Amino acid sequence: MAADAALFAMLRRSRPCPLGLSNAGATPAMLSSAGSQGVSRCTEVVLCYGWPLTAAGPLTEVETCFPGGDCGRPALQETITRAVLRDRAWAREDWEGDPGVFADWPEVRVLADGFEQHERVVVVGGQERRMPVLSRGGYEALRFDHDSMVVTAVARSGFPEGPRFDVVEDLEPYLAEHRRFILSWLKFWE
Repeated sequence: MAADAALFAMLRRSRPCPLGLSNAGATPAMLSSAGSQGVSRCTEVVLCYGWPLTAAGPLTEVETCFPGGDCGRPALQETITRAVLRDRAWAREDWEGDPGVFADWPEVRVLADGFEQHERVVVVGGQERRMPVLSRGGYEALRFDHDSMVVTAVARSGFPEGPRFDVVEDLEPYLAEHRRFILSWLKFWE
């Protein structure tokens, strides 16, 4: 919880406005993680929609990388593979066996086949866009630029029909839900 206090303080000082999935249809909506340079410059924010501690049901993660941040994101195939491996780890209750699935490194082995690409209409900041969406085994991922931000989203059970991404100007509800989630998770371990 002490790490969360420092993270929340940094977010409140820097006041980032990431993109979020406004029609997720899955709750809770919470902060998943954030990165910074120094104590007041936010470089990225990851918001999630759904329950991350289970391998079933919808879960969408939306990462916004801000200008000046390290936006060298992995290929979407790797993004999907990490999500699949993360969910398998949660299903096995194995939080230590393969720590790489919970981080951006080390690289994970990506199978060459089984991925499909199709175009979808996605609404970003109120404007419709056609963009490529990569899918494999019920997971979908996409990436786009918006106002000099790079946004990557991955969804277990796929995106909702006509996914809609909008700027999140107030992170407080996401922070509050993150705190509730962590407290419930701690009770889970008692």
